[in-house]
Amino acid sequence: MSSVLRVGRRGRLIGAAVCVALALAACGGSDSSDSSSDQSGGGSDTAADGSGGDRPFEGVTLRFGKAPHGEDELANWGEWLEEFKAETGITVELTQVPWDQLEALYTANFASNEPYDVTYQTSAHLTLFGERGAFEDVTARINGPDFSDDLENFPEGVINASVYDGNLFGVPFVVGTIAMFVNLDMLESAGQEIPTTIEELEEVSAAIMADQASQGNDDVWGFYTPRTVSDFNWYFQLQDVKNRGGDILSADGKTATFDTDAVKDAATAAAALICEAEVQPPNGLYNREAAIELFKAGKLAFILDEPSRVVAFEDEGLDFAWDIAMPVGFGDVAKQFATTGHWTISAESSNSDAAWEFVKWLSSAEFNSRYNQRYGFVPARLDADASGGNEMLARNASWVEVWDGLRTSPEISQLLDEYAQALEVVTSCSGTADEAFAAAQERADRIVSS
Repeated sequence: MSSVLRVGRRGRLIGAAVCVALALAACGGSDSSDSSSDQSGGGSDTAADGSGGDRPFEGVTLRFGKAPHGEDELANWGEWLEEFKAETGITVELTQVPWDQLEALYTANFASNEPYDVTYQTSAHLTLFGERGAFEDVTARINGPDFSDDLENFPEGVINASVYDGNLFGVPFVVGTIAMFVNLDMLESAGQEIPTTIEELEEVSAAIMADQASQGNDDVWGFYTPRTVSDFNWYFQLQDVKNRGGDILSADGKTATFDTDAVKDAATAAAALICEAEVQPPNGLYNREAAIELFKAGKLAFILDEPSRVVAFEDEGLDFAWDIAMPVGFGDVAKQFATTGHWTISAESSNSDAAWEFVKWLSSAEFNSRYNQRYGFVPARLDADASGGNEMLARNASWVEVWDGLRTSPEISQLLDEYAQALEVVTSCSGTADEAFAAAQERADRIVSS
């Protein structure tokens, strides 16, 4: 496919950070509200007639579907889409799609008579919907003269890693990472340093809890990361599987690899923090958002979450010293795992050229910089500024050098569901990894062979 895609001549993303092993997506988010709003005023839903000089799409209305990465995203899009309308004359109607209902709601929308013209898709769903015919193959568009200057700034590895079976169903936008947020005051009080392995994490967490208890603070926990299906536990766990040299899908995308030592050992180690060391709250005691509140209240030493929390925490002004660090590794290996996001165009859009105008705007270096400085992802293009001078975000951007992300396939969403269910069983202390992942392997085998 590299012979088809005339990609830029620049090198791979930051020291070959993104390679064929990636599957480009970006998932998660801290707001699951479902709201729809016309963010940029009126406009008719009629096709452009090609006239109008510099504004050939004046009066066109586009439908835009996206899951949110923050509670303030709806308000931010209101400002951003007004700017786009002022530049192009195109009205964009935004519908926020809740993460926990995303697949079902998109399935229904794409089957309707009014599908979204443009959507944001992670690698977990890009190929799933693309193979069903929901998205336009944008290969010809990115190789067109109106995108040539932009394409030079997309590393070849980024573009080609998004290709499946000769099709590119979306323009890469962001590369996700995961951060470990650290309460530095607790760390200093206990005389500890930031842990770099899961063994150190257990020891340091226990030491901090003991130190806090000696001061009369018995309601403090050492560590938290989501371990339930509802909170996307796979998103925060697969980096440890990668650290151990494993994955849930073979490199050729044809074999599920659940019942393997790397997968089972990573789950067992995660469960030990809850079931044995008791430095992490039991599943169900706190969900993801409640745990964030726990950290903000100074009741939690370490929490894994997305770097989008950096700016939010800075804006809130937490009353203790804090920092971010890489998620702990396994031995000397510490990889970054997350997903990457893409902008897609509906194959059924009646305004596909106007949709492409919007995707080009969304894919620009300027918008990449603005979005990622707010939400902490790493831009998929080299000339965007991920940090805006924020030292923590700059450090986060450097972590893509050890990024090993999700492999995309039409079945990956189903496989992630099966993996997540097995992981929840193990971390709920209600079954062994051998039992849970042997059963999940049988179901996964049926999925990839169907």
